[in-house]
Amino acid sequence: MRHLRFLLALSVLWALPLGTAASDPGPVIRVGIFSGQRVTACSVTSRGPLTIEDQHGASVADLPAGTLLRAEAKDGLVSLSCQVPLSVAPQIRYAISSPSPVEVCPEGGKARAYRGSVAVQAAADRLCLTNDAHLEDYLRGVLPAEIPASFAPEALRAQAIAARTFALVAAGRHAAQGYELCDSYHCQVYLGVTDEDPRTDAAIRDTAGLIVTYQGQPIHAVYHDSCGGRTAANETAWSASKPLPYLRPVSDTEGGKALCGDSPNAAWTRQVPQAKLAAALARFSVTAPIAAVEPATRDENGRPRDFCVRGSQGEVTIAAGALREAVNLCLGPTALPSADFTAAPNGDAIVFAGRGSGHGVGLCQWGANAMAREGRTAAEILSHYYTGTAIAPITAEIAGRLARPGTG
Repeated sequence: MRHLRFLLALSVLWALPLGTAASDPGPVIRVGIFSGQRVTACSVTSRGPLTIEDQHGASVADLPAGTLLRAEAKDGLVSLSCQVPLSVAPQIRYAISSPSPVEVCPEGGKARAYRGSVAVQAAADRLCLTNDAHLEDYLRGVLPAEIPASFAPEALRAQAIAARTFALVAAGRHAAQGYELCDSYHCQVYLGVTDEDPRTDAAIRDTAGLIVTYQGQPIHAVYHDSCGGRTAANETAWSASKPLPYLRPVSDTEGGKALCGDSPNAAWTRQVPQAKLAAALARFSVTAPIAAVEPATRDENGRPRDFCVRGSQGEVTIAAGALREAVNLCLGPTALPSADFTAAPNGDAIVFAGRGSGHGVGLCQWGANAMAREGRTAAEILSHYYTGTAIAPITAEIAGRLARPGTG
């Protein structure tokens, strides 16, 4: 029976027009690179020749392979210079491309290389750096940063489909900044060519053009490291969000053991000093000493929706996701790995005991890896974590939603 189910799921997945999709690099997506850094100057080079286009898309210079180009923000414009004669006047924006990956190094920072073209645009006294890359090339820089490349191939394929879907749906959230997605955890971590891996490349190639859909439309395909044996509903993690039918909580255990039980954060404890916890929660009017941090309500899977925090000035109810976000913002991103925890006072500290890592919604990566090692397909993995969904190719209408932000 397991063998028959495997073959049926595989036939559904690979019956789609993969031959056509594999030759299509997908729509171009604009990504803000080095988006968490303040960049005032950078160097740009490539093993291939460089072509420079001005803000109107006209070619203004061709430079030999290996030329080191410097871009600097000056008086609201981009100034370019290099070791060979270059007659280009400062402008608001320049785009730089090459047949080979383009390497960008912020002044005083670490270089990264990117497929496609890189643009440098003046934003007051700093540079806004962007990379225009085809969707499939973009994913090659995402997957190794978001999931261990050592995971089972079917888990990597599931991740590739989820990440492709997420990019299409989330594109545009940074339109005000002049690009579609950033390169950090706010969207998806994107490191360009630098960390590409043959194993994740294969997963992207094997699933080229495929996305997760619900009633024919691409979903908000969020994912996380490990769920601790039970995923969360989207409104549990983000209290202001409207419940989505495909992001329902699911049990992620087999034989009484969490599928993601091999994750380093399957179970964790943290001891946080009372004073630091109160400081992190000060915007919720929490003051030390803190007598209790207790779940106020739970979702149908048993994960806390919100917590009742009793401090010296009374008690306040805080959404579970908001509490974790406030603590991690103040004390570091790993202070509370997840919002699925219990807590108890211990002298001058609060001891947190939790399970899982990340927001807990959608695809659990460590759980997906366990399912893949048991023989489940990418299709089965995705349907488990995204309720009532199907896998389908990107249509022209969906691809057309990638409206390019303005560049002026």
